[in-house]
Amino acid sequence: MSSLVKAKDVLRLMSRMRRDLTVMDIANGLGLPKSSVSRTLALMAEHDFLERDPVTRAYRPGVLVVEAAYHVRASRSAPQLLEEELGKLVDEIGYTGYVVMLDGSDSLVIHMRTGKAGTLQAYTPVGTRAPAYATSMGRAKLSRLSDGEAAARVGSVLDPIGEAPRSQAELLRQLAQIRSAGWAFSHDEFVPDVAGTASAVRDPGSGQIFGIGLAFPARDHGDALVARCGTAVRDAASRVGKHLGDPSWLAFTGC
Repeated sequence: MSSLVKAKDVLRLMSRMRRDLTVMDIANGLGLPKSSVSRTLALMAEHDFLERDPVTRAYRPGVLVVEAAYHVRASRSAPQLLEEELGKLVDEIGYTGYVVMLDGSDSLVIHMRTGKAGTLQAYTPVGTRAPAYATSMGRAKLSRLSDGEAAARVGSVLDPIGEAPRSQAELLRQLAQIRSAGWAFSHDEFVPDVAGTASAVRDPGSGQIFGIGLAFPARDHGDALVARCGTAVRDAASRVGKHLGDPSWLAFTGC
């Protein structure tokens, strides 16, 4: 295994563990000999990729990594990154897609990309609001909150909207499933006859939560299509989340 690959694996393990790591932590985490790990860490520290705590002797990201991460984080915003990913999703899968933000208890559309000719041209224009509990986009974003925070946002009474959850208990059950899977599904809810899959990212700088999703005809929502669209939006959100340093995506192991 090359030194560059080992360095990549070390940094990836640190991002997943979210703490300083000892030589033994890294050897166990990567399944490598302690001697090999020690050489890699010493080389990374020598070139400022890592630094070592003088007391605990554990390693953390070095100044070079921190400076590079700051540049990456400042260069593009979460909505910009999600819009780029949405363009790829729509081009690949063909259905209309959206980027939304969580605004109080509502989902607010901030970007839309129409699908290819011949596919569903779901049109929910920029500026449209919907109750967060009543869409896949909204529930994906609510899943990034604790149960208590989500319940406080939506309130104790959920108005009947299509097939959307009718109670807080049902909503919280779905949020738990979304956290585990990394994506949400809806059909015949806020927009009748339309199904959708969505995932979400939380900007660690501002705390704002954004969603990315696809919409398609509810009549077409077979298991294969739902799984394909769900996986696609989850992977897109994961890429953006990791780029931004979203702790949930850095720790997510469901992909």
